[in-house]
Amino acid sequence: MKSPEDKALNEAFKKRVAIEFAAARDRARAKNVSVEDFVTSLGVTRAALCKYVNGKTIPSLRVLRRARHYWGVDLSYGELGDAYIKPRKKNSRQLEFQFSTSDITKDQIEIRKFSPKSDGSVELLLRIDFSRSA
Repeated sequence: MKSPEDKALNEAFKKRVAIEFAAARDRARAKNVSVEDFVTSLGVTRAALCKYVNGKTIPSLRVLRRARHYWGVDLSYGELGDAYIKPRKKNSRQLEFQFSTSDITKDQIEIRKFSPKSDGSVELLLRIDFSRSA
């Protein structure tokens, strides 16, 4: 059971969420972004947005992260503060290397795989034959 202090903190946070999300929605409108596109960018429904703006519920950390990234919503989340925004760790299985595209030609590149990976991202697997010079 929540203590009166917890309930008061939740209500205060809901009010801050309502103010920030209403302002974000207004910024989106000013940029001619539809409500549908706005909620899609957050990964929520119109009903969920309505609950946030009316101070009924608290969004998940994922939604808060997206709202900050896309719409500048600036909210500290209790004891986490801004820690929920930390960038994700790099995948240790992936290598990052740099090369000049002028060193390769189209016939040296083979697309092995192109597929949806997660919301807003795709996986592209290339094979580049560096044994032949351009």
